Amino acid sequence: MGFAGGLVPSPSAVVVLVGAAALGQAWFGLLLVVAYGVGLALTLTVAGYAVVKAGSAMTRLLDRRPRWTAGPMAALVRRTAPLGSAFAVVVLGAGLVFKGAASALG
Repeated sequence: MGFAGGLVPSPSAVVVLVGAAALGQAWFGLLLVVAYGVGLALTLTVAGYAVVKAGSAMTRLLDRRPRWTAGPMAALVRRTAPLGSAFAVVVLGAGLVFKGAASALG
C-alpha cells in the first residue's frame, strides 16, 4: 500500500514540475517530486505497520473483556450503533444538501 501510494500521479507534482521548469530549475522540481513520492510511500508503510501492530495489541486487550459486555443491553448497543451512526450521517448530509440548495436558490 505504501509503495503504491508513492507511485500514484499527483496533480500537485505536475504543478511543481511545471513551476520548476518555468524557473529554469527542472532538475530541482524533479527532485522535489521524487522526495514527495518517497516520503508518501514511507509514511503509508509506517502507518500500515502501526495499524497492524496496534490491531494485534487491541485483539489481546479485547480478549479479556469485562463481564458486562456480554449482557443483553451491550448486545443491543452493538446491533444498533452502526444503524444509528449511518442515520446520523444521512441526516447531516441531507441537511447540508438542503442548506446548499436553499442558498443557491436565493
